[in-house]
Amino acid sequence: MVIGVGLEDLAMVPRQRDALAKFGKGDERKLKQYLLALVAFLDGRNENTRSAYRHSVKLFFDLFKWPCPEDVTVAHAVAFKKWLIEQGHKDATIYARLSALSAFFDFMRKPGGANEEPLIRFNPFDALPRSDVQPTMYGRATAMEWKTFRQILEGLPTDPMGLRDKAILLCFAFTGRRRTEIASLLVGDFDVEIRPRRYTVRVKGGKLKTFELPDICYEAIRAYWIASDRLSGLTAKSAVFTPMTDSFAQTSESNGSISLRNMNEILERAARRAGVFGPTVRLHAVRHMTAHDLERAGVAVQDIQKFLGHEHLNTTAVYLQQLSGPAPAHEEELLRVREAVAEIARNVSGS
Repeated sequence: MVIGVGLEDLAMVPRQRDALAKFGKGDERKLKQYLLALVAFLDGRNENTRSAYRHSVKLFFDLFKWPCPEDVTVAHAVAFKKWLIEQGHKDATIYARLSALSAFFDFMRKPGGANEEPLIRFNPFDALPRSDVQPTMYGRATAMEWKTFRQILEGLPTDPMGLRDKAILLCFAFTGRRRTEIASLLVGDFDVEIRPRRYTVRVKGGKLKTFELPDICYEAIRAYWIASDRLSGLTAKSAVFTPMTDSFAQTSESNGSISLRNMNEILERAARRAGVFGPTVRLHAVRHMTAHDLERAGVAVQDIQKFLGHEHLNTTAVYLQQLSGPAPAHEEELLRVREAVAEIARNVSGS
């Protein structure tokens, strides 16, 4: 049997003689060429990539009982994609599996040397559509609808606590930030002396990134500061949002940051007041709402990625682009697609 190359990557290959005979079409020389090509394809990649590629290739060939690569057709590729979908895999996983197989067949289509012929003539995965499973940062996310969010917002009271809650929720809806990012904001993170105003935040992964601060958020935050009598006592180390008791007085640590639990409670309390219930009453669903609304407004997916501060290590280069300067707030686009939001913008002070 020709599995004598001594490389661990060949552990994925079945040891049954009939499977090996099918893979090499009964030709020992051809079998050895395919096995060496498989090892060469995986060689030199980092361990995570090699493991993912190895698993994808094994899944495919196991499914079809190890056919000879030159006999693999577009029908095999289509059937493999259908099988992955039926298994309930997420779009990102399906896309990664198909990309791995496409890379493998591309590798075997290249000559091994100047005087050698390629092992196969075409890549059966080239003709396979993948746009329907191309992963995005919000592809299968559960998003709150703007009309639902607006209903929640309009039910808030106009006292200091209500104005704080309105400012927090508007920040989620117009910056697309995560819960930890909003909760950890300090006054010193804001640069309000320039136009457009900016804020800097530590995003998921630990990187500091700078974004435009939407006017509607700034005005709502300022109205909350004024109503809660915080404006004159703010320092760079003061938290933008602080806990408040039911009597609306600040806690003993009047400039301490609000907790993540408080953030959740704010949305849940406001939703109950507005008579809104369901799976989208989650802060992350508001982030997803913002992503979907930007898409509806025609904002390019690359710009949505920058807006969200999203570092996605998947197969497309979309999520790998570097952020240079403050990411645009896209406030006009969001205002355009969100019905009657201008009225809310005029009334962020609760009047």
